[in-house]
Amino acid sequence: MSFNFHVSGSGKVLAASHRGYCAKYPENTMPAFIGAVEAGTSCIELDVNVTKDGEVVVIHDPSINRTSTGTGFVRDLTYAELLEYDFGSYYSEAFTGTKIPLLKDVLVWAVDSGVGLIVEMKDREPSEHNINAIVNAFKAVPGSTEHALLLSFNHVNINKVKERLPELKLEVVTLARYADQLDAVTRSNAYSVCTEYHYYSPEDGRAYKKAGLTSRMFLHTAPEGMTSTELYDKTWGQNSKEEISSWLKEGLIDILCHDDVEYLKDFIKQAGLEPV
Repeated sequence: MSFNFHVSGSGKVLAASHRGYCAKYPENTMPAFIGAVEAGTSCIELDVNVTKDGEVVVIHDPSINRTSTGTGFVRDLTYAELLEYDFGSYYSEAFTGTKIPLLKDVLVWAVDSGVGLIVEMKDREPSEHNINAIVNAFKAVPGSTEHALLLSFNHVNINKVKERLPELKLEVVTLARYADQLDAVTRSNAYSVCTEYHYYSPEDGRAYKKAGLTSRMFLHTAPEGMTSTELYDKTWGQNSKEEISSWLKEGLIDILCHDDVEYLKDFIKQAGLEPV
């Protein structure tokens, strides 16, 4: 059974954990993904890069320096070399020994667990090596394209993947407001649109929903002691929580995304909707 990313108007909102439940677990690891589901969400955003030997691994940065005990760029390392390093202890000693996941393994887990994945392709250059690797990872797991959206800031890259996997659904990022916003996203073959608070217009949101598109809003992590909406209010002088809540209630946003699952669930509940 395919995962339903389009829930607006049903009284529900998908509470999507960003890089897994990275507020409590090392980002983009199986503990973060499993922890997100245990916390009550069914949708997860993650990031992928491609190794020297064509394996798609789950990691945000092009290098492993920040989140592992090793150094170097993913593109210059083989998967076997990456397995030599620890990807959990940077966050906490409790996660010492955590290995970098393969996208294929996460896809198998997602299909088996009924989880929806938003897979962000971080590659900045549309190389044949990387395009082939992404295609092969999805092809290796039956049913995986029914549980995933492929996302990128580079709409050219994800469309090159879609040319070879027409059934794969795409999510595009909009960090600007174009003269014809709907045309800009539909020309990129968008199934879903991701935006941030300060780029969002409810007028565009209504156009997305009228066109049958899924809509996701990403909420930034704020400094300690401050919520995302308090950060936005301080920056923009708006009542952002009230605004975002009104958009949720109107059914303009299917997916709300943040590092902290509990924060997401509380936000959605306070808007009078059910987090799923």
